[in-house]
Amino acid sequence: MPGIVMFKRRWRIGSDDFVFPALAEFALRLIWFVVVLVVFLQHMVHLRCPGERLLQTYLIFSLAGLGFILLLDALIAWISSRGTITQTRPRRHLCKILYLRLLVMILEAVWNGIGTKWAFTPEDHHCEPQEVILLVQIIAACSWILLGIMIFGIILVFDPVGSYKNNGSGHRVADVERGEPQALYINLNAANVEKARKVWEWQIRLFCCCCGNQDEQSRSAYSDISKLFTCQFEDVDLVPSDIAAGLILLRQKQSSENGNRVSTSQHSENFSVQSPDSLTSTGAVQGSIISSPGVFTPPANQFWMTPELACHFMKFAEGSYGWPLFLYSNFFTGMCQIWKDMRCCACCCKPPSYIVDDNCCECHTAALKHVTGLSDEDLIFVSFHNRVYEIPFYVAIDHQTCSVVVAIRGTLSLSDTLTDLTVDCDKLFTDGCPQGVFCHRGMLRAAFFVKNKLEESHALSDAFALHQSYSLAITGHSLGAGTASLLAVLLRPIYPNLRCYSFSPPGGLMSLEGVKYSEDFIMSVTLGDDLVPRLSVPNVEDMKRKLLNCILDSEQPKYKIFLLKLFDCFGKKQPQSDTNTAPLSRPLLEHFGQTNSSGNYTTNSSQEGSSEGSVSSGQTAPHSRHSAPVPLYIPGRVLHLSRADSGFNGRWVTVDYFNQIIISPRMVSDHLPHVVHNALKQLVNSSGNFP
Repeated sequence: MPGIVMFKRRWRIGSDDFVFPALAEFALRLIWFVVVLVVFLQHMVHLRCPGERLLQTYLIFSLAGLGFILLLDALIAWISSRGTITQTRPRRHLCKILYLRLLVMILEAVWNGIGTKWAFTPEDHHCEPQEVILLVQIIAACSWILLGIMIFGIILVFDPVGSYKNNGSGHRVADVERGEPQALYINLNAANVEKARKVWEWQIRLFCCCCGNQDEQSRSAYSDISKLFTCQFEDVDLVPSDIAAGLILLRQKQSSENGNRVSTSQHSENFSVQSPDSLTSTGAVQGSIISSPGVFTPPANQFWMTPELACHFMKFAEGSYGWPLFLYSNFFTGMCQIWKDMRCCACCCKPPSYIVDDNCCECHTAALKHVTGLSDEDLIFVSFHNRVYEIPFYVAIDHQTCSVVVAIRGTLSLSDTLTDLTVDCDKLFTDGCPQGVFCHRGMLRAAFFVKNKLEESHALSDAFALHQSYSLAITGHSLGAGTASLLAVLLRPIYPNLRCYSFSPPGGLMSLEGVKYSEDFIMSVTLGDDLVPRLSVPNVEDMKRKLLNCILDSEQPKYKIFLLKLFDCFGKKQPQSDTNTAPLSRPLLEHFGQTNSSGNYTTNSSQEGSSEGSVSSGQTAPHSRHSAPVPLYIPGRVLHLSRADSGFNGRWVTVDYFNQIIISPRMVSDHLPHVVHNALKQLVNSSGNFP
């Protein structure tokens, strides 16, 4: 940190990132050097026979080159290990050594070409032993492989917008070393910001081109996502390893703060499972573990907001993922379990009219029926059609709870990821919804897609025609949870008694007015340190500022941070981090980060007066880097599950509980649908009320 500048451009690698690569190459080259030297000395007499001058010269110069490379690798590792992450002055001469190393690599490639020609040309072989020929062939092959790896590494650290970021880099380095945090930010002018956005859009298009996503909606998503990535990644002079080290330091700091908070707590944190109407605010306040959230007691008339019913409807959300998730969670026996429900002749026979875009053996539907326990008669409409803003869902009859269930699938494809990353805000217009409600653009478009499909297929009207006394229940997980919540808002004027169970919804879903409006008909369930309910653009900006604070406050070199984390993974306890500073130890950085990130969460102000149709049409307003941010939250009332000695505890929390990202080993695994489902099962079983 910052990225090194070579050939008048910035690269995605810091001057302190060469310790491990240089040591790894040093070890490999040392073994290489010893083997070549031993073979050369043992067969020196054969190398003096007539016609072997070329081979002898090749091996001698190879040994000399290997020795020089060993010296350079040792020097690179030593220089790169000096100083902390922000103290780049001790490493100021590294670029000169790298220029020399690059020149040696070019000469090595030329020399290796000579060796390759001799090794694989039988006419050039005379009196040398076969093992010498084999050795040279191995040396030549390994040299080309190593050169290929090095070229691939250079491509990986190439920054397409590095030439724009190079301006004033020398002044920024000096400012950082003087303790001026604002120097960590890169102030690109409008022209360079647009160039950076186009580069990001080109990279996204190139990646998605291989996956076949080139329709109009995809191109709209590429544009929106490129704006997001430009705002998030191009304003800070960090390289990927800086972010990794910062996350380790931030994890240590959060663990230390949580430990201090627990040690000074005057109340127990052990809670039993309670239904919403029996959970007291006093007990909930005692459950504050991470961020001291405000806690509420749901009104008594919300009888359906129970862990038991949440556990029941979670199986419908889990079933929507089809066979990939089922085989992942049942790796060895999954195929045997769904085999009996598969239709191997479906590729020859016409599939049922209510199933859309399943594969030839209807594996998705088979897994769905196995997970949910539904029969063919219970399935009204099943769609596995999947494009950007168009996600799979199904409609089924649940006789156990007398419900018509709409279950929406979460993220399982690249198209779903593009929908997730379309994070700009759109205004939500529907009857009964308060004015001024903003929500996630991609998920709102997905909700309109599901709503339109329900109307086109008459799935809901057909289901309620068969079961007029049943009520509507909407559920989903992750992306499906966000889409289900917005769909519930859109359908509530038609079905005022609907219920929505939202499992692990994304944090940046709807504004506070929408959250308050949805508390009567949406129940959200989250687990542990799950990243997704905390993943909103304001939270990412907050984490970025905290991460920069940790990097600036750290007095350890980067390689040592990684080594200590590696030792920790093997059970060796780390020393206390030196980053446990007060939250406002860098007020200048806090202020500067806010001014630079003010435009990272935008509203589509041009659509505020538009109708529902304009929101769903896919049109996007121009992105303003300096528009006002709109905080978005998870929907409805939130039941948060946390681990305890005897299983899981449940407590009701407000959306403020998720106002920061928790760096944890479980931040990803706690989001998996089968993990959430198992946690709910344990929660309900411990209370003895499993349905």
